[in-house]
Amino acid sequence: MMSGESFSLVKRRVSNRVDAVRIACELEAYAPKLGNVHPTARFDDCDYRDFVMAASEVAPILGCDDRSLTLGDRVLLAVERTRMVTAANVNLGIILLIAPLAMADDLQTLEIVLASITADDGRKVFEAIRLASPGGMKREDVAAEQDVQSTHWQPIDLIAAMKQAADRDRIAIQYAANFGDFFENVVPIVREEVSRQIPVSSAIVSAQLRLMARDIDSLIARKCGSEMAAETRRRAADCLASDTAQSRATFDAWLRADGNRRNPGTTADLIAAALFWLLREPNV
Repeated sequence: MMSGESFSLVKRRVSNRVDAVRIACELEAYAPKLGNVHPTARFDDCDYRDFVMAASEVAPILGCDDRSLTLGDRVLLAVERTRMVTAANVNLGIILLIAPLAMADDLQTLEIVLASITADDGRKVFEAIRLASPGGMKREDVAAEQDVQSTHWQPIDLIAAMKQAADRDRIAIQYAANFGDFFENVVPIVREEVSRQIPVSSAIVSAQLRLMARDIDSLIARKCGSEMAAETRRRAADCLASDTAQSRATFDAWLRADGNRRNPGTTADLIAAALFWLLREPNV
Protein backbone atom coordinates (compact mmCIF):
# COMPACT_ATOMS: atom_id res chain seq x y z
CA MET A 1 0.00 0.00 0.00
CA MET A 2 1.46 3.34 -1.06
CA SER A 3 0.95 5.67 1.90
CA GLY A 4 1.78 8.81 -0.08
CA GLU A 5 -0.79 8.26 -2.83
CA SER A 6 -4.01 10.20 -3.08
CA PHE A 7 -7.30 8.34 -3.24
CA SER A 8 -7.71 9.21 -6.90
CA LEU A 9 -4.40 7.52 -7.72
CA VAL A 10 -5.25 4.44 -5.68
CA LYS A 11 -8.58 4.24 -7.45
CA ARG A 12 -6.87 3.75 -10.80
CA ARG A 13 -5.81 0.29 -9.66
CA VAL A 14 -9.42 -0.82 -9.22
CA SER A 15 -10.74 -2.74 -12.21
CA ASN A 16 -13.56 -4.76 -10.60
CA ARG A 17 -15.49 -5.30 -7.38
CA VAL A 18 -13.00 -7.81 -6.02
CA ASP A 19 -10.26 -5.19 -6.32
CA ALA A 20 -12.52 -2.62 -4.66
CA VAL A 21 -13.23 -4.86 -1.67
CA ARG A 22 -9.61 -5.81 -1.12
CA ILE A 23 -8.20 -2.30 -1.57
CA ALA A 24 -10.87 -0.71 0.63
CA CYS A 25 -10.04 -3.15 3.44
CA GLU A 26 -6.31 -2.62 3.00
CA LEU A 27 -6.63 1.17 2.96
CA GLU A 28 -8.69 1.15 6.16
CA ALA A 29 -6.22 -1.15 7.91
CA TYR A 30 -3.13 0.73 6.70
CA ALA A 31 -4.22 4.20 7.78
CA PRO A 32 -2.88 5.07 11.26
CA LYS A 33 -6.35 5.58 12.70
CA LEU A 34 -6.55 6.44 16.38
CA GLY A 35 -7.18 3.48 18.65
CA ASN A 36 -7.17 0.94 15.80
CA VAL A 37 -4.70 -1.62 14.47
CA HIS A 38 -2.36 -0.42 11.72
CA PRO A 39 1.20 -1.30 10.61
CA THR A 40 2.82 0.21 13.71
CA ALA A 41 0.10 -0.58 16.27
CA ARG A 42 -1.25 -3.99 17.20
CA PHE A 43 -3.67 -5.57 19.67
CA ASP A 44 -2.90 -8.59 21.81
CA ASP A 45 -4.80 -10.94 19.50
CA CYS A 46 -4.11 -9.46 16.06
CA ASP A 47 -1.94 -7.14 14.02
CA TYR A 48 -1.96 -5.44 10.62
CA ARG A 49 -1.07 -8.67 8.82
CA ASP A 50 -4.26 -10.32 10.06
CA PHE A 51 -6.33 -7.58 8.41
CA VAL A 52 -4.40 -7.84 5.14
CA MET A 53 -4.72 -11.62 5.00
CA ALA A 54 -8.41 -11.40 5.80
CA ALA A 55 -8.91 -8.82 3.05
CA SER A 56 -7.37 -11.16 0.50
CA GLU A 57 -9.63 -13.99 1.64
CA VAL A 58 -12.96 -12.13 1.66
CA ALA A 59 -12.53 -9.98 -1.46
CA PRO A 60 -13.17 -12.78 -3.99
CA ILE A 61 -16.26 -13.83 -2.03
CA LEU A 62 -17.87 -10.44 -1.42
CA GLY A 63 -16.92 -9.03 -4.80
CA CYS A 64 -17.71 -12.01 -7.01
CA ASP A 65 -20.28 -11.82 -9.80
CA ASP A 66 -21.83 -15.22 -9.02
CA ARG A 67 -25.49 -14.34 -8.43
CA SER A 68 -26.20 -17.82 -7.11
CA LEU A 69 -24.39 -16.78 -3.92
CA THR A 70 -26.92 -15.10 -1.66
CA LEU A 71 -26.09 -12.51 0.97
CA GLY A 72 -26.14 -15.19 3.65
CA ASP A 73 -23.80 -17.39 1.63
CA ARG A 74 -21.34 -14.55 1.18
CA VAL A 75 -21.33 -13.44 4.81
CA LEU A 76 -20.90 -16.93 6.22
CA LEU A 77 -18.29 -17.99 3.70
CA ALA A 78 -16.32 -14.76 4.22
CA VAL A 79 -16.25 -15.28 7.98
CA GLU A 80 -15.25 -18.93 7.54
CA ARG A 81 -12.40 -17.96 5.22
CA THR A 82 -11.28 -15.26 7.63
CA ARG A 83 -11.14 -17.85 10.41
CA MET A 84 -8.76 -19.87 8.26
CA VAL A 85 -6.12 -17.13 8.40
CA THR A 86 -6.70 -15.51 11.80
CA ALA A 87 -8.35 -16.46 15.07
CA ALA A 88 -9.33 -12.85 15.76
CA ASN A 89 -12.52 -11.12 14.64
CA VAL A 90 -10.94 -8.55 12.36
CA ASN A 91 -13.70 -7.95 9.84
CA LEU A 92 -17.22 -9.12 10.79
CA GLY A 93 -18.58 -5.58 10.66
CA ILE A 94 -16.86 -4.94 7.34
CA ILE A 95 -18.31 -8.15 5.90
CA LEU A 96 -21.82 -7.33 7.07
CA LEU A 97 -21.63 -3.85 5.55
CA ILE A 98 -19.91 -4.62 2.27
CA ALA A 99 -21.83 -7.82 1.45
CA PRO A 100 -25.08 -6.08 0.40
CA LEU A 101 -23.25 -3.05 -1.02
CA ALA A 102 -21.21 -5.29 -3.32
CA MET A 103 -24.37 -6.97 -4.60
CA ALA A 104 -25.81 -3.61 -5.68
CA ASP A 105 -24.97 -1.13 -8.41
CA ASP A 106 -26.84 1.82 -6.92
CA LEU A 107 -29.21 2.73 -4.08
CA GLN A 108 -32.24 1.33 -5.89
CA THR A 109 -30.70 -2.09 -6.38
CA LEU A 110 -29.39 -2.02 -2.82
CA GLU A 111 -32.98 -1.74 -1.59
CA ILE A 112 -33.86 -4.75 -3.76
CA VAL A 113 -30.95 -6.74 -2.31
CA LEU A 114 -32.07 -5.98 1.25
CA ALA A 115 -35.70 -6.75 0.46
CA SER A 116 -34.64 -10.09 -1.04
CA ILE A 117 -32.94 -11.39 2.12
CA THR A 118 -34.48 -14.73 3.04
CA ALA A 119 -34.95 -16.49 6.38
CA ASP A 120 -32.18 -18.89 5.35
CA ASP A 121 -29.90 -15.91 4.73
CA GLY A 122 -30.72 -14.76 8.23
CA ARG A 123 -29.78 -18.14 9.66
CA LYS A 124 -26.45 -18.07 7.85
CA VAL A 125 -25.69 -14.50 8.96
CA PHE A 126 -26.33 -15.40 12.59
CA GLU A 127 -24.16 -18.48 12.22
CA ALA A 128 -21.41 -16.16 10.92
CA ILE A 129 -21.90 -13.83 13.89
CA ARG A 130 -21.58 -16.75 16.29
CA LEU A 131 -18.43 -17.94 14.53
CA ALA A 132 -16.83 -14.49 14.58
CA SER A 133 -17.68 -13.91 18.28
CA PRO A 134 -17.86 -10.10 18.11
CA GLY A 135 -16.76 -8.10 21.14
CA GLY A 136 -19.46 -6.83 23.45
CA MET A 137 -22.19 -9.06 22.03
CA LYS A 138 -24.73 -9.94 24.71
CA ARG A 139 -27.63 -12.33 24.75
CA GLU A 140 -30.13 -9.49 24.96
CA ASP A 141 -28.85 -8.15 21.64
CA VAL A 142 -31.10 -10.66 19.88
CA ALA A 143 -34.34 -12.39 20.68
CA ALA A 144 -34.16 -15.73 22.47
CA GLU A 145 -34.95 -17.68 19.32
CA GLN A 146 -32.23 -15.76 17.51
CA ASP A 147 -29.55 -16.15 20.18
CA VAL A 148 -26.14 -16.04 18.51
CA GLN A 149 -24.79 -18.44 21.11
CA SER A 150 -27.32 -21.12 20.21
CA THR A 151 -26.25 -24.19 18.27
CA HIS A 152 -29.79 -24.91 17.05
CA TRP A 153 -30.17 -22.89 13.88
CA GLN A 154 -33.61 -21.96 12.68
CA PRO A 155 -34.70 -19.63 9.84
CA ILE A 156 -34.35 -16.01 10.98
CA ASP A 157 -35.95 -12.77 9.84
CA LEU A 158 -32.68 -10.86 9.57
CA ILE A 159 -34.20 -7.43 9.00
CA ALA A 160 -36.49 -7.84 12.01
CA ALA A 161 -33.52 -8.90 14.13
CA MET A 162 -31.49 -5.92 12.93
CA LYS A 163 -34.36 -3.56 13.76
CA GLN A 164 -34.42 -5.01 17.25
CA ALA A 165 -30.69 -4.31 17.68
CA ALA A 166 -30.66 -0.94 15.91
CA ASP A 167 -30.74 1.10 19.12
CA ARG A 168 -27.38 -0.35 20.21
CA ASP A 169 -25.57 -1.37 17.04
CA ARG A 170 -24.85 1.00 14.16
CA ILE A 171 -24.30 -1.80 11.68
CA ALA A 172 -27.75 -3.12 12.52
CA ILE A 173 -29.11 0.37 11.82
CA GLN A 174 -27.96 0.07 8.21
CA TYR A 175 -29.94 -3.11 7.58
CA ALA A 176 -32.93 -1.75 9.48
CA ALA A 177 -33.15 1.44 7.41
CA ASN A 178 -31.82 0.62 3.92
CA PHE A 179 -28.37 2.06 4.73
CA GLY A 180 -29.86 5.55 5.07
CA ASP A 181 -27.52 6.48 7.92
CA PHE A 182 -24.53 5.22 5.93
CA PHE A 183 -25.27 7.32 2.86
CA GLU A 184 -26.40 10.40 4.76
CA ASN A 185 -23.84 10.56 7.56
CA VAL A 186 -20.82 8.44 6.67
CA VAL A 187 -20.19 8.44 2.93
CA PRO A 188 -20.31 12.26 2.55
CA ILE A 189 -17.64 12.77 5.23
CA VAL A 190 -15.34 10.10 3.82
CA ARG A 191 -15.93 11.38 0.28
CA GLU A 192 -15.05 14.94 1.28
CA GLU A 193 -11.82 13.88 2.95
CA VAL A 194 -10.54 11.48 0.29
CA SER A 195 -11.38 13.96 -2.47
CA ARG A 196 -8.62 16.20 -1.16
CA GLN A 197 -5.31 15.78 -2.94
CA ILE A 198 -3.51 14.53 0.15
CA PRO A 199 -2.21 11.08 1.07
CA VAL A 200 -5.19 8.78 1.40
CA SER A 201 -4.03 7.57 4.82
CA SER A 202 -4.16 11.12 6.15
CA ALA A 203 -7.61 11.62 4.65
CA ILE A 204 -8.88 8.45 6.34
CA VAL A 205 -7.62 9.55 9.75
CA SER A 206 -9.31 12.93 9.33
CA ALA A 207 -12.54 11.19 8.35
CA GLN A 208 -12.27 8.94 11.39
CA LEU A 209 -11.99 11.89 13.76
CA ARG A 210 -14.94 13.66 12.15
CA LEU A 211 -17.10 10.54 12.34
CA MET A 212 -16.16 9.87 15.96
CA ALA A 213 -16.87 13.47 16.92
CA ARG A 214 -20.26 13.28 15.24
CA ASP A 215 -21.63 9.97 16.56
CA ILE A 216 -20.78 7.51 19.29
CA ASP A 217 -19.04 4.31 18.28
CA SER A 218 -21.46 1.49 18.99
CA LEU A 219 -18.69 -1.03 19.67
CA ILE A 220 -17.37 1.19 22.45
CA ALA A 221 -20.93 1.61 23.73
CA ARG A 222 -21.47 -2.17 23.83
CA LYS A 223 -18.15 -2.92 25.51
CA CYS A 224 -17.79 0.07 27.84
CA GLY A 225 -21.25 1.56 28.24
CA SER A 226 -23.07 4.64 26.99
CA GLU A 227 -21.28 7.08 29.31
CA MET A 228 -17.86 6.00 28.09
CA ALA A 229 -19.06 6.13 24.48
CA ALA A 230 -20.25 9.70 25.03
CA GLU A 231 -16.94 10.61 26.66
CA THR A 232 -15.12 9.17 23.65
CA ARG A 233 -17.18 11.33 21.31
CA ARG A 234 -16.44 14.41 23.42
CA ARG A 235 -12.70 13.69 23.38
CA ALA A 236 -12.83 13.13 19.62
CA ALA A 237 -14.49 16.53 19.17
CA ASP A 238 -11.83 18.19 21.34
CA CYS A 239 -9.07 16.46 19.37
CA LEU A 240 -10.64 17.53 16.08
CA ALA A 241 -10.95 21.13 17.28
CA SER A 242 -7.30 21.41 18.33
CA ASP A 243 -6.04 19.23 15.48
CA THR A 244 -2.42 18.94 16.61
CA ALA A 245 -0.06 16.00 16.55
CA GLN A 246 0.05 16.08 20.35
CA SER A 247 -3.72 16.05 20.76
CA ARG A 248 -4.00 13.12 18.38
CA ALA A 249 -1.27 11.21 20.21
CA THR A 250 -2.96 11.85 23.55
CA PHE A 251 -6.35 10.71 22.28
CA ASP A 252 -4.81 7.66 20.64
CA ALA A 253 -3.12 6.66 23.91
CA TRP A 254 -6.39 7.10 25.82
CA LEU A 255 -8.27 4.90 23.33
CA ARG A 256 -5.62 2.18 23.65
CA ALA A 257 -5.64 2.17 27.46
CA ASP A 258 -7.61 -0.42 29.40
CA GLY A 259 -6.62 -3.26 27.08
CA ASN A 260 -7.87 -1.56 23.91
CA ARG A 261 -11.47 -1.83 25.12
CA ARG A 262 -12.14 1.65 23.72
CA ASN A 263 -11.33 0.47 20.20
CA PRO A 264 -13.57 2.46 17.79
CA GLY A 265 -14.16 -0.61 15.67
CA THR A 266 -17.58 0.25 14.29
CA THR A 267 -16.28 3.55 12.94
CA ALA A 268 -13.47 1.64 11.23
CA ASP A 269 -15.96 -0.79 9.67
CA LEU A 270 -18.07 2.08 8.33
CA ILE A 271 -14.99 3.72 6.85
CA ALA A 272 -13.99 0.52 5.05
CA ALA A 273 -17.48 0.20 3.60
CA ALA A 274 -17.50 3.85 2.52
CA LEU A 275 -14.12 3.43 0.84
CA PHE A 276 -15.46 0.42 -1.05
CA TRP A 277 -18.46 2.40 -2.28
CA LEU A 278 -16.31 5.40 -3.27
CA LEU A 279 -13.80 3.23 -5.12
CA ARG A 280 -16.68 2.29 -7.41
CA GLU A 281 -18.25 5.76 -7.55
CA PRO A 282 -17.38 7.95 -10.58
CA ASN A 283 -15.62 11.29 -10.13
CA VAL A 284 -14.12 10.75 -6.70
